[in-house]
Amino acid sequence: MNIFNVKKLFETKFSEHFYTLSKISEDDTNSVSLCCYKNKFLNFDKIAKEYHQSWATTDMIFFDLEREYIVFVEYKNGNMKKADKAKIRRKFLDSFALLYKILNIDESQFWNFKTYLLFVTNKDKNLNQVTHREYLSTTDELLDILEDNIILYGFDIYKPWYFNEIKTPFCNEFPQLMEQEFNIKLEEEI
Repeated sequence: MNIFNVKKLFETKFSEHFYTLSKISEDDTNSVSLCCYKNKFLNFDKIAKEYHQSWATTDMIFFDLEREYIVFVEYKNGNMKKADKAKIRRKFLDSFALLYKILNIDESQFWNFKTYLLFVTNKDKNLNQVTHREYLSTTDELLDILEDNIILYGFDIYKPWYFNEIKTPFCNEFPQLMEQEFNIKLEEEI
């Protein structure tokens, strides 16, 4: 099985789980969307509910055929607290478990897939991370080198064990990242 087969499997088997990015990034507690775009993607949380009620997965999954990545996306509109990290880590692990269950392939074949994590947060509610990013990039030269490689929230520990690539953009940076990394132009909801 290759990335093309995986994408086709998901599009066929889960065609009813395509939602707008606005709906996928909506916070369950207050019904506010973090990123308001009308592009449609697979809602991985909805897919998880078909398989196992208690699995907490990443919010979204899509497939980069050009670079052959399975891309997991998690949206966090609130302030990222230290206590949230264990829940988020559980989402990462449950996401892998669910993907493995859906694909139903040999373990060695499964771990040969390249994976990419995008953890998108609200810049206004995570000012400590803005400060942390600024601290890490103290000079213009260093900023140019590091800016695209700074992984916030300590998620760098998951690279390369779980994810081949990890990015932690704020929502205002997300459209540019999607276009640069995946050639996907996000369309704002009006």
